[in-house]
Amino acid sequence: MGKIRIFLESIFNSNRFNLYAFGLIAVLIIIAYSNTFTASFHFDDNPAIIENPNIRHITTDNLIKILAVNRPVVNLSIMLNYLLGGLNVVGWHIFNVGVHITNSCFVYLLMLWTINLAASEKDYSNQAKRMALFGALLFAVHPVQTESVTYIISRSELLATFFYLAAFLFFIKGSLTKNKGYYVATIFSSALSMGSKEWAVTLPALLMLYDYMFIAEGKTRVVLERWWMYVGVALTWWIVLSKLNLFAPAAASTGGVGFNITSTTGITSTTYLLTSFNVIWTYVRLLFLPINQNLDYDYPIAKTLLEFPTIISFMGHFIMVLASFWLYRKKGWLLIPFGVAWFYIGLSPVQSFVPVIDVIFEHRLYMPSIGFIIVFITTYEWLFDRLSSKHVEKKATQLGNV
Repeated sequence: MGKIRIFLESIFNSNRFNLYAFGLIAVLIIIAYSNTFTASFHFDDNPAIIENPNIRHITTDNLIKILAVNRPVVNLSIMLNYLLGGLNVVGWHIFNVGVHITNSCFVYLLMLWTINLAASEKDYSNQAKRMALFGALLFAVHPVQTESVTYIISRSELLATFFYLAAFLFFIKGSLTKNKGYYVATIFSSALSMGSKEWAVTLPALLMLYDYMFIAEGKTRVVLERWWMYVGVALTWWIVLSKLNLFAPAAASTGGVGFNITSTTGITSTTYLLTSFNVIWTYVRLLFLPINQNLDYDYPIAKTLLEFPTIISFMGHFIMVLASFWLYRKKGWLLIPFGVAWFYIGLSPVQSFVPVIDVIFEHRLYMPSIGFIIVFITTYEWLFDRLSSKHVEKKATQLGNV
């Protein structure tokens, strides 16, 4: 055991540890998804890929068509995939798994840099690499990510998260180096994330919160010094807003998002919000206990706040947010409050008051799950630190009594 411990310590202290971490992440993901590379096209794959004539040839007309509709970045990736391998599903799965590997490596870097920045909460410098790797591996091979990775058209989640995380990493690097070129890269990455999926509109809010908590150390003035970058990131909302009409009468028939889907589904903004209170706890349960997963849930619609279990769900969310705020204001903790904020803000575009016909989809957890993982890893380390401290105190007391 002693030799194993020395070996592991040498790896963690190695200058090449990040490369080892990336390699381990890639290997485990490939093993986990090795039996999915021949999975066939399903559901929305058919109209988006098989029946889509605009992806089959690079022409000016086709490019204009695929860039003019929602999620142009995803559409470009579909065109590229088709031109490289046609309808051979292997190539499509290789792309999805490759992006997932990269995202998992980005999660590792985000967690590593964030844990080291959270010095005011606790000095995690000795545990940072282990915590970041544990979190990245949890993100990488958690069963709840299966839908996002194996359902081919769900590459929209993968690509939006790729550019979302890239924007965060560029922002952190720019803040620490004072190199404005990284801020320009942040804006560019934000635009590509918005062009991949609509929930990316949450990026400015989370960036500003991260800046306030970890970079500016609670100084609003420091955050405002980067005003031009936030304006640039916010301007990329246009990519989403110009292509998304929430009040379009056809929102229901297209299976999409909008306030007018009530005519065919009976879902209103109120009932969707109430149902989302329950759905979010289902997501939390899946993150803790990923059983009975489903691609197409038949989920009950909540009618009033006072019915069971909606009222319990609402109270649970209220307590969770209040506790996180208390930890930040009274205890000075950063990681857990930020992780909770990431989770809720990340889910807000699809699980709030804007109705979507399908009230629950596991792929919606892909990016928000990063917030859950931050909370889980931090809580795990805190509990074990407490247990270790008590064990040491007990030993010392026993020795003192001898």
